[in-house]
Amino acid sequence: MRVLLFVVGLVLAVPAAPGPAASAEDATQYVRRLLGEMVDVSKHPTRDRRAFYVKFLSSEIDWNGPAALALGQRWQALPDDERRRLAEWSRDSVLGTDGVMNFVQNLIFQSCAITSRSQQADGASVRISCTRFGGEPNFIVRFDVRRPGGAYRIVDVGYNGISLLDALSKEILKEDAVAKHGVRVDAIAVKQ
Repeated sequence: MRVLLFVVGLVLAVPAAPGPAASAEDATQYVRRLLGEMVDVSKHPTRDRRAFYVKFLSSEIDWNGPAALALGQRWQALPDDERRRLAEWSRDSVLGTDGVMNFVQNLIFQSCAITSRSQQADGASVRISCTRFGGEPNFIVRFDVRRPGGAYRIVDVGYNGISLLDALSKEILKEDAVAKHGVRVDAIAVKQ
């Protein structure tokens, strides 16, 4: 769970105010827009930064990914309401963790830039470096972005070899998580 909390804190480190993206926006422009908004929110009081991150988590991340990864082919067999419950559990696992939210709301950056980008079939993997105030080391993170429904969304965040997608996908099948999201993942039949 500590790994999950750490990775979730990293997700929140590069927030964005949700909003409609220009239809011509590519993956790099999407991430660049997020970075600009992240630097801008750093100038605001803690209360405003926290609200910003909560909104970001609710709208900019594709929370279906952890369950789809954990369940494999069984994901397609799920009814829509169960998919929604699993996505909500993933999101709420992050939003409901005070330690993570306290960590993220206090990340203040002077500047952020894209350091590399690799094209993928339906999106990109983008590496980012953010300069913090006070001489702290740069904060380096990876965003994998895709267009699941026409607009770009973050599908994974990586930091020092740790993936949010992988961490949550391992947690979602644990007994206590199943009790919270209520989806009987062991009883899901694979469609042939």
